[in-house]
Amino acid sequence: MAAAGIPSSWEELPADLLGQVLKRLPSLDDLVRFRAVCRPWRAGGANQRHPLLPPPLPWLALRDGSLVGLDGAPVRCAPIIREGVDFGYLAVDNLAFLVHDDGACSLLNPLSGLTLHLPKLASAVRRALDESTFYDQSYIRRTYVKVILSSSPLDSALGPLVATIIMEGNSIAISSCKQPDAISISMRRKRTLVSARVILGMSPEQRAERIQGPQRINDIAFFLGKLYALTRHEGLRVIELDAAHLSKAKSSPGFLQCIPDDLKQQEVYNCESDNRYLVLRYLAESDGRLLLLRRWMSVPPNARLGDHDRTIRFEVFQADLATAPGRWIKVESLGGQALFIGSECSKSVLASQCAGGVQEDCIYFMHRVFDNPSAEFFGSCVNPLGDSGVYNMRDRKITPLLPDAVMGELQRKRQFVTWFFPADA
Repeated sequence: MAAAGIPSSWEELPADLLGQVLKRLPSLDDLVRFRAVCRPWRAGGANQRHPLLPPPLPWLALRDGSLVGLDGAPVRCAPIIREGVDFGYLAVDNLAFLVHDDGACSLLNPLSGLTLHLPKLASAVRRALDESTFYDQSYIRRTYVKVILSSSPLDSALGPLVATIIMEGNSIAISSCKQPDAISISMRRKRTLVSARVILGMSPEQRAERIQGPQRINDIAFFLGKLYALTRHEGLRVIELDAAHLSKAKSSPGFLQCIPDDLKQQEVYNCESDNRYLVLRYLAESDGRLLLLRRWMSVPPNARLGDHDRTIRFEVFQADLATAPGRWIKVESLGGQALFIGSECSKSVLASQCAGGVQEDCIYFMHRVFDNPSAEFFGSCVNPLGDSGVYNMRDRKITPLLPDAVMGELQRKRQFVTWFFPADA
């Protein structure tokens, strides 16, 4: 029997001692593990903020729903993939976007277990599917390409907005987190009659652009209260949204052009030396700037896209929206910021305020999602961390993302990975 006044279990540890332990935790990862010990410790950790903890490094979100720190250690949290979730999930900053069996959508905080339902988003996606000539209602659970969240806090009266690229980039659906409102917007181009003489005078790229279907969206980002979309030819579109009345968009009827398309920009470049280059493009807000990132990847001759691609460099451009039309201006510095980019989740952070020695003016990049088929369904698969790394804009060198020991451990997981940015829950 325990002596009088001495705790008989860890659950009975006094609150003042718990507070002393909390003050000495070096990272959010440790705080999450602290809360996972028992119910009283979870309550104590939630009630006491840690003013000395710097913003943490992102975690890796695996497709099976688990989270792993950049040290390779698993993070204990509420299960992301659960019964009734058909599609899986997409990472959205510090949340998981879920699509349920009935097509309904929600946001889950895996640290707190809090779920926020988005009752109108699925109906907006269905309306977009009804207007499409290529998709139908059967795609409702797998049509989401990327999901982003505006910066408005969840506890505000209107809450943030959720925007998602759907149907392989042909449309966007937007939903309010607090109001029962959602809309869908198509990127269909306006058709005009053009004479045969004009068509013959076009370049092959212009003619291909002329006859193809809806314009495809490569990426989206919220910036200064507006939603921007990047097209595959580096055009920039914008829509001004009213969070209280999404159906009454300020810029009717939809996206307006800020920067025109540059038809010389391609996704795949074939060179005379038999080398091919795949260029991926990202849109990111960083310290009051809207940035376009070009990621150049080399593709060996006779190799299938996605099998052996390797990132060789980045180019960064800032949107100049002060002129009409706007333009992209190349920049050589991130102004002390660091960029974490990925096909699902990207974010800019102030390097000097982050834990773990984040390097300023560096781009932390991940392998592409579609390169990594799950072994359960497709047999052997490409190493999911094979083309991850850190690109330094100052010396233009690429270094490994993680130490060899950690890379070797994570390679065995054989899962799609993306960034997950934890927040103190």
